[in-house]
Amino acid sequence: MKQGNSGSGTSAATVEMELPVTPRPAVAAELDQQLDRATEDLFELRRRQEELERQRSELEEIRRWQDEYLRGRAEILDCLTRGLVTLEREQIAAQRLAEMCQQTAATFREYKERLEAIRDQEWTSGTVRRELSQALAIIQDARGEYNRARTKLDCLNPATEASAVATESAESKPVVEPREVMRYAILGAVASASVVLMMAVALVVWWLGR
Repeated sequence: MKQGNSGSGTSAATVEMELPVTPRPAVAAELDQQLDRATEDLFELRRRQEELERQRSELEEIRRWQDEYLRGRAEILDCLTRGLVTLEREQIAAQRLAEMCQQTAATFREYKERLEAIRDQEWTSGTVRRELSQALAIIQDARGEYNRARTKLDCLNPATEASAVATESAESKPVVEPREVMRYAILGAVASASVVLMMAVALVVWWLGR
């Protein structure tokens, strides 16, 4: 009897220890799966948002560059166009000025050589009037050419107009040394005396012939 009771107690304890665990409901597992998928979707959305924001920043930077390019292109094209027009105009003016300077230099050189070729030391009382007349004609022509050329050059180069006006009065007056003035006066006086003497002789001859 005692043994029977002891076996019954052991069996009861074994039954209590081997009771099965109650399984979770299927809905709980489904909820876990949905939560995992939602978490993954959230991570993917965040990653996609970051990618979109990066693409947006790049597009905004490209748009700023494009705006800068369009503004800079239009601005520099306008500057280059106006600069080319100005340079072409200056080039034409410079070519005209160079041609005029070349022609004027040739004319000045010609008059300079003609004036330097005058040998006024060799003038005599018999040739002084003719030589002076020719020399004064050359000086007058040279002065007229000089004034005309200076006016033309001033029109093409306004920067020199002020200095040209300032020196016009000084340049228009020829500088003659007193010694030269005295020499020409003596030659003129001698020539005049010769003429007077010739007229007196002719008058005496005419008087005697009466």
